Amino acid sequence: MERPKFKCLDHLALKVRDLEKSLDFYVGLLGWRVTDGKNSSGFFNKPNRFVTCTDKHHTINIFEFRPKDGSCDPPVGHTHDNDQYGVMHIAFEVEDKEAFFAWEKYLRSKGVEFVYGPLLHSVNHPEGDNRSFGENRALYFTDPDGNVIEICCDMMRIAEDGDVDREWHAERIRRDGYDPKEVPVSRIHNYRYEDKEA
Repeated sequence: MERPKFKCLDHLALKVRDLEKSLDFYVGLLGWRVTDGKNSSGFFNKPNRFVTCTDKHHTINIFEFRPKDGSCDPPVGHTHDNDQYGVMHIAFEVEDKEAFFAWEKYLRSKGVEFVYGPLLHSVNHPEGDNRSFGENRALYFTDPDGNVIEICCDMMRIAEDGDVDREWHAERIRRDGYDPKEVPVSRIHNYRYEDKEA
């Protein structure tokens, strides 16, 4: 039987310590909107709000989970610098590098501290960090619960054969003001999962 395909990652459900602080972050700072929610969700009997940055009902379903002792202490560190399992960061794509730089300027104007970046993940691009992959511009900061949020653009496109989409590469390099003949195409490492049923 042929395996069906996914369209995309649709949404996240996020546990937070303080729903209002999270709404101040996602809605107040990032400009998302609340579309729905309850003060006692049917799922877990917890308050929740659905927030979105698209035309879909929700991008994140935010649930308030307080520790059993009732405390609401801020997290120690953030999801990039602790040893706990779970989500390392959540990335949101913006249209292009102009929008990316506009976000950088806006977040700085609001006093947001970046935990990493802004940078360009690339070993070949003239503006790249010379140590990471993906070809995307990225900056990282945290929400009130220490979840690292990434804003990115220009993620590398992969062709059907599993290699870098050469047309995408050439167009992207030209858009950044460089000659595609002078910027090598990034190498894909092609780590593959071997399906035991295949």
